[in-house]
Formats: sequence, structure tokens, C-alpha cells
Amino acid sequence: MSAKDMFYQEGAEFSNAEEKAFAREELVYNVTEDVLLVLEDLGVSKKELSSRLGKSRSYVTQMLSGARNMTLGSLSDICFSLGVKPKVNILPESILDQVNAHWAKADSHVSYNAMRSVNVIECQNDPEWVTSRVAVSL
Repeated sequence: MSAKDMFYQEGAEFSNAEEKAFAREELVYNVTEDVLLVLEDLGVSKKELSSRLGKSRSYVTQMLSGARNMTLGSLSDICFSLGVKPKVNILPESILDQVNAHWAKADSHVSYNAMRSVNVIECQNDPEWVTSRVAVSL
């Protein structure tokens, strides 16, 4: 569920600029949450991450809070320092609708929208970590 869905009534009308801003914030939120989950799962603190990156703790905190723009380059650097591989899937809304319909038919309480960001980062070297993350996301 997106922030837009949480705070606005269904059917609310938004301008193109507002829709674009919602999409940007959702992506930033999902990617930073994925990084935070990886940090937690690997037992790496923000302090340790900042050391691995050769950056200040405030820089890392700002990036992971969304206050500082995280480029694809900086995301790659973070993932490399954690031994994980970033993966980006760009899917048309029609595909997302089909996946949601599939989940609904399967009587699942989890929709694909709630786990879109699961595939952004996956562990390179730890099959046990990947297995546990996939099990949690399904």
C-alpha cells in the first residue's frame, strides 16, 4: 500500500505532477527500506556501512532517510559493500494488475503491490539469506 492509498480516499483526483511525485516517493521509500532490511538481516549497522563506503555516518543516514538523493551509482556502491546485488524490475501497471489478480484468486492476504520492492536487492553469496527473505515475502 502506498502513502497515497493510506492518506487519500479512493478515487481522489491528482494532477500529473502530483502522481509523478507520489511515484518518486514510493520508489525512494521502497529502495531505502530494502537497504535497511538488508542491513538488519546481515547485522550491519549504519556506522559500519559508512565505514565500508568511506563516507560519514550523516551521509549514510541522509541517503537512507531519503533526505539525500541516492543515485544508481551510490546504490551500487552500497550493495557492493554489503555483498549483495541490486536488481531493478521495470514492469507496466498492467502486469502489476495481473499479478495482483493472481494473488487475489489464490486467497492470499499479501498483494504484489505490498511487496514490489522485494526484488530490488538480492543476496549474492548467501543462499540461506535469500531463502529466508523469499519465504518472508511470500
